[in-house]
Amino acid sequence: MSNAERLTMHPESFKLSGDRAFYSLQGEGTSMGEPSVFLRLHFCNLHCVWCDTPYTWNKEMPEYFSEPEDWTVEQTAERVKELWTCENPDRQKRIVITGGEPLIQQAKIEKLLDLLPDWQVEIETNGTTMPSDKLLARCRFNCSPKLANSENDRKIRINPEVIRAIARVDSIFKFVVTKPEELDEIENDFVKPMGIRVEKVILMPEGTKVEALREHSSAVAEMAKIKGYRVLSRLQVELWGHTRRT
Repeated sequence: MSNAERLTMHPESFKLSGDRAFYSLQGEGTSMGEPSVFLRLHFCNLHCVWCDTPYTWNKEMPEYFSEPEDWTVEQTAERVKELWTCENPDRQKRIVITGGEPLIQQAKIEKLLDLLPDWQVEIETNGTTMPSDKLLARCRFNCSPKLANSENDRKIRINPEVIRAIARVDSIFKFVVTKPEELDEIENDFVKPMGIRVEKVILMPEGTKVEALREHSSAVAEMAKIKGYRVLSRLQVELWGHTRRT
């Protein structure tokens, strides 16, 4: 199969990254620590320099071409159900749809929701693609708008209409920060002009290794104390390091 064929998207099938679907603990956001099935989709419209899943978008990586796989929506639903191995019947079933940027494939996500009616659905998004009304009503959005430290062009990484729409529904906003000066950028570019409530804001230190997280954590904590924002780390990095399918 050629690279072009492997990357062609089909209307009835998800284009999955090499991680596909796996069962783990949610590592970020307000549901941190919750058992969850993850579905990692291929493709992204942003190219963050510190991205921890570059194989979903970086054409310089062989994995970008060699790993993607197509699953029909029905196959995906069955696999998600199989992966949920929690034995406690009282535990809410949770799926985290991530990427890449999963909203690139949102029409298929809508169909998947119909097959998982009793699941809590979280969508990880960079806040540049407008979700449908159906997704806005059903899902929790873990939105991670990108700052200048991502080195994406400002006109591409900031979409005020999308951010405002997500801020009005069940959502949180995670900002990856590396230094105190970025707090002004968060407030002036996102929080104040787009009406994001303080309780929705999470500051998260940048890092794909425990050492980097610790290096940035103290500065991030001081920012949170001053502004009243919440600070959370990245549980998956602390538990398993920079490892895929965690």
